[in-house]
Amino acid sequence: MKRILLVCTGNTCRSPMAQAILTRLLQSSATGAEEYEILSAGLSTIDGLAATSEAVITMSDEGIDLTYHKSRQLDTDLILNADYIFTMTGAQRDYLQDKFSDKIPVIHTINEFAGEGDKDIIDPLGRGLKAYQECAYQLKTLLPRVINKLQDLEKPGQNKRKLVIGGDHAGLELKRILIEALEADNYEIIDCGTFSTESVDYPDFAERVATVVLQHKIKGIIICGTGIGISIAANKIPGIRAALCYNLETARLAREHNDANIIALGARMLDDQLAIDIVKTFLVTEFAAGRHQRRVDKITQMEKKCLEGDKPGGLY
Repeated sequence: MKRILLVCTGNTCRSPMAQAILTRLLQSSATGAEEYEILSAGLSTIDGLAATSEAVITMSDEGIDLTYHKSRQLDTDLILNADYIFTMTGAQRDYLQDKFSDKIPVIHTINEFAGEGDKDIIDPLGRGLKAYQECAYQLKTLLPRVINKLQDLEKPGQNKRKLVIGGDHAGLELKRILIEALEADNYEIIDCGTFSTESVDYPDFAERVATVVLQHKIKGIIICGTGIGISIAANKIPGIRAALCYNLETARLAREHNDANIIALGARMLDDQLAIDIVKTFLVTEFAAGRHQRRVDKITQMEKKCLEGDKPGGLY
């Protein structure tokens, strides 16, 4: 049985409404509720609070009884034991991804997982019954798409290849274009952000992507304006070999000769189609090993010297 965890702030309105709607949808779907355990929790609440009166009324209008609900404070066990974690907002997603980096691949906003980009579920608390009804409408619209994607991911024999991608604000649009192109080629994409045009720092996203690459042994894509800064940052992490590629030949050689596990791109340096072709070349090229293995092994030994040297900070 897969465990789905729905997260909001207080666990008295949005997440219990989402829990109730998702449970009903699964009961009537081909997947069936017996294949999933649906839970909800709040980032900042106390255990045992009832659902708000407006949430109870709104769900009653949908034929759902929410009077049974009692709030639950989010804890580490809930996070670690969840197969899918859906938040109401991007800020909640980012907080959980930062705190639980090994769970990044399963933490999404509802909108993001449903294919609606970086949008939030409206917070109706204190805004009256109409806001609750709007919130319920959003959930009823999005959660069937969530179920469809779950069914696709859980389909027996499904052989989707996983990738992780991330970049700063300069790489936002190219990231979107690459995700669209790669999903069309049956890749499953783990998106580490950023999700808006607000200025952010590229090392943060280099680290997020690198963490997923190392923990899940998959390839990664990182993007900033030139690709230089984000590749430098990623290569500070032992085990990462990030290659800044600017044409098909560098993409091919990065894999063939260097066994690069991350490709870095400069969003302001490449046109969209060339960037797509570069990434696809990188992904389909295998490491040649042979004499190149000896050289890659020497890079690994350099990393070990830095990590295990007698002097503080290693040998260098």
